[in-house]
Amino acid sequence: MEKYVGFITQDLRAGIAIIFVCCILICVACLLDLWTGIDAARANKEKIRSKPLRKTGMKIVDYFRLVLFFILIDILGLCFPWYALPYGAVIGTLGVLIVEGWSIVENLRKKKSHAAEVADMAVRIMECASPEEAKKIIQTIKEEVKR
Repeated sequence: MEKYVGFITQDLRAGIAIIFVCCILICVACLLDLWTGIDAARANKEKIRSKPLRKTGMKIVDYFRLVLFFILIDILGLCFPWYALPYGAVIGTLGVLIVEGWSIVENLRKKKSHAAEVADMAVRIMECASPEEAKKIIQTIKEEVKR
């Protein structure tokens, strides 16, 4: 009997360890997305507000709920002898990592865009003393766009 209890507790420990690693990976992915989003906002000289920062915490909780649903599927899978690992939690975490990875790529594209340059040009146009100076800057912008 102790032999069977040992197998069961070993399987449970391994499953819980895998689920824990999945949760840590979700947190790290969300924080990386937050980091790249802040960098992109700074590069484009956008104002950094606290509301998107709070959304990151809510997003992590929502992802945990999703993984919890997959854990329930894993618990049901324990009825089958071939279902030894928490496959559902791993698949759910993989989905979350793909979504967050795509968001990170979008933030990096946003960071490398020329939006910051456009903002600088708009400031230069507004600081012009005469309409002729503004027309010269606008002409320079048009030439840059054609290149």
